[in-house]
Amino acid sequence: MLRRVLRALFRPRPPPPPPRPADPRLETDPWLGGMFAMLGERYQLGPDAASGTQVLRRTGRARFNPMRVWLLPVQRLVRGEYEVRGDAGAAKSLLDQRVSGRLVALGLSATGESVEEWGGTVLTRRYEGRCETAESAAAAVRFLCEESEQLINLAAEL
Repeated sequence: MLRRVLRALFRPRPPPPPPRPADPRLETDPWLGGMFAMLGERYQLGPDAASGTQVLRRTGRARFNPMRVWLLPVQRLVRGEYEVRGDAGAAKSLLDQRVSGRLVALGLSATGESVEEWGGTVLTRRYEGRCETAESAAAAVRFLCEESEQLINLAAEL
């Protein structure tokens, strides 16, 4: 019995997660490199696309999930999307109350929205803004990815 207790107490710890692979895009662009240095190891760059370079965030132990956030490093733009399922008027009001004011303070503004019908009404609102410094870009990305919900179901809010 004592042997089991001692073995449990002195069991080797699992190894830490592997370090983020070096991304040459972070090394060649000081804006991107500075931003991801502030964001930490839970973030990495995803694939490049016409809409920008997608941000990936590790929400669990090892897997990085694509976020609804894109970066255009040449223009120093941060783009993000919010999707709200439910009544369009209530969705707009909810985004105005919870998200728009904070994003405006971070330098992003609403650039468009669309309402679609698929399994109910879905409002998609896009925000975009120029962030001159890596610090302001990191704050915007952190708010978009961590401090607010990008996918909201109004039925679950009640």
